[in-house]
Amino acid sequence: MRISYKDLLRLTALLVLLTITLNAQEKRLIGTVVDAESGDPLKGADVYLTVANDGASTDEDGVFILRTKADITYDTLVVNFLGYQEYRRPARRFKNLSSIRLAPAPLQQDSVTVRADRLNLVQQEIPHARSTLSFEEIEIRGTSEISDLFKAVPSVRVEGNDISGRQIQIRGSNPGEVNIYVDGILINSLGLENAADLSIVPIENIETLEVLKGANLTLMGNGAFGGVVNVTTKRSLERSLFLKTKQGSFDSQYYIGELNLPLSGKFVINYFGQYNDIKPGIEYFPGEARNADKTENDAVETRKQNHNVSMNYYSEQGEFSTRFYGYVLDYEKLSFDGQPLANNRKNYLFSSAYSGSLGGLNDFDLRVNYLLGDDIRRRDRLQPGSTDRFEDGFKTNRMNIKFMKKFPIKSTNEFQLLTEYFHDELDISTDQELSGVKQNIYQAELYENRWSVAGVAAFSDKLGQQEKITWKTHFGLRGDFISNGDNYVSPTVGLQVSFDQPRRAFIPYMSYGKNVRIPTLLENAYTDLGEISRADTTLRRLKPEESNAFELGLGYQQHAASGDYETIDASLAFFHNVVFNKLVTVVDFVQQDFDTSQIGRNVTVGVEGSLKFNRVLNLFDLQGTATYLDIERPSLYPFKPRSMFSVQLSYAGRWGGYFSATAFYEGESRGFIQDVSANNPNAAGLSEVMIDPFYDLDLSIGYRFRLSGIRWNLQAAGYNILDNSGFQYYLLKKQYFQVSLSARL
Repeated sequence: MRISYKDLLRLTALLVLLTITLNAQEKRLIGTVVDAESGDPLKGADVYLTVANDGASTDEDGVFILRTKADITYDTLVVNFLGYQEYRRPARRFKNLSSIRLAPAPLQQDSVTVRADRLNLVQQEIPHARSTLSFEEIEIRGTSEISDLFKAVPSVRVEGNDISGRQIQIRGSNPGEVNIYVDGILINSLGLENAADLSIVPIENIETLEVLKGANLTLMGNGAFGGVVNVTTKRSLERSLFLKTKQGSFDSQYYIGELNLPLSGKFVINYFGQYNDIKPGIEYFPGEARNADKTENDAVETRKQNHNVSMNYYSEQGEFSTRFYGYVLDYEKLSFDGQPLANNRKNYLFSSAYSGSLGGLNDFDLRVNYLLGDDIRRRDRLQPGSTDRFEDGFKTNRMNIKFMKKFPIKSTNEFQLLTEYFHDELDISTDQELSGVKQNIYQAELYENRWSVAGVAAFSDKLGQQEKITWKTHFGLRGDFISNGDNYVSPTVGLQVSFDQPRRAFIPYMSYGKNVRIPTLLENAYTDLGEISRADTTLRRLKPEESNAFELGLGYQQHAASGDYETIDASLAFFHNVVFNKLVTVVDFVQQDFDTSQIGRNVTVGVEGSLKFNRVLNLFDLQGTATYLDIERPSLYPFKPRSMFSVQLSYAGRWGGYFSATAFYEGESRGFIQDVSANNPNAAGLSEVMIDPFYDLDLSIGYRFRLSGIRWNLQAAGYNILDNSGFQYYLLKKQYFQVSLSARL
């Protein structure tokens, strides 16, 4: 299916004409806040929506009336009262005139009663398909792996493993085309090839997890042709200690720890650390590339650790935070002639931020990120009688300064501004070892500066006198300016309409826009590894990749009239994305390397859908998803399944037990590799590889309980337990079992 620009202009004009006569609609959330033990009303409790930033307080009878003109479909209702545990619940699940019972909690001295909300860029992004998981829903899933959370999200797929890291794809994208934010900090630079490793994100500390799909995300999605993952971690001023260990297949060992240490009611220090070791026992020799079974090799081992230290200070005006991320990867294996090879990665990310108001300036967010990277890649060349060795070293210094400001326009309209400065430095060194003699064959020092400015204006109102029909338009513009004189402008536009009924809502939307992905200097250097090995001292500068993307979608929510289920959430989206100047990577199993070139254009067309029943019989959550992808050039986006289906059933009992089952199917996929035949190992050529369709199943079962004042969680899980995937080089979807035990004090 192709959509011409004339058709697109006609559709845009039609949707704009629908928005000429619009005025605001107000929603009201009404309830009572009481003490859970005595039933007495609580006066002065704070009640607010985390996304809309609208709030209210309870009166003498504990009654609150919260008024908002925002869409609360994906919002969270929060109730805070000093001395009581915080209440959180998806706003769409709150029933008017119901009571909220707050349980008492131990008081801390100097507790802060007012904390600044972080600037929410997601709220005013261009309309797009979005999936959100709250802490409550994550607990029900019962998984200890963040990648398992995405198996029930349409168009989302996690590739990789504990060797190379767990990396996310959205709508057939490559992992480097997805931006991963943790509390507003972009962590892509910590992973290989500028693709974030999800395994460094602690699932036990996630408050909300949002997947924003599509390339038209002006504020957060620069270069993200697939979409954005936005992780918000929990904040606490209570002292706590969390310890966890996981033991599983392939001699895997995990040790996880977290310490939250409040020094006062306004200042808290948090540490999270993780170490894991795995020996997958799999090797890849000539002739084995397409085989389901690989040569067993106990010498293959990966050791990985990451550390996160944060310091947060809360005041009446805002929040100041400083963070440190450390990511260390040590991957060892044997080369084809039995010599040890290793790849090492040491990346350190420092971040400081202030969010809130200061000196008369309101609703702003300022953050400074600084990356120190040290990467070493060791390679050999397999030729008769050759003992060539290459060691490539990359030292990165990268700084990013970002300023964000919100400007209200009347009551329902808003403008958000973002400005960024990037500075990128890279030192490259390549040494060659020939017959035991080591010499330097390449040395370079490179740097680059870039500036970006982006803004999104959002306007919302009702349709004439139709109180139940509201609309929201978005207009976005981003400019990227490189120090070499190149500049790129990316406009976006979107429209969303809400049809609200007493128990259901229909939300159609559309968006269209451009996006630009500017490769880092490190990505440029990786593409030239093959050239450097031939003593070519010219480093190519890659052109920025560009995309034109269109999306048309529909969301649907329904509240049950009976007790069979609580709500139904459904979504359907069609997307069309054209990417220019795309890099193609061809795997070379001979030299354990890859060749990369920038060859041109790809078109991805797809349809995705999701249907979820929440709290069926007040016990289960049941969800099904479906995705279809048509990728024009598999050489640019190799090994992306043409179709994906999943069904997930989750149960969480009040007695502490929980259960989760996910069945999934992936259709055939294809790509191209540079391989050698078993009969002639020196004759390498480009050939197409097909991965057959397969299905599999993940199961987890666990029990949460309290013992001696400690909260325990014991879990047993099996991933890919049917072991039906037949191509492990890219996915390593091998059968895997794991037992974990955690304790929180």
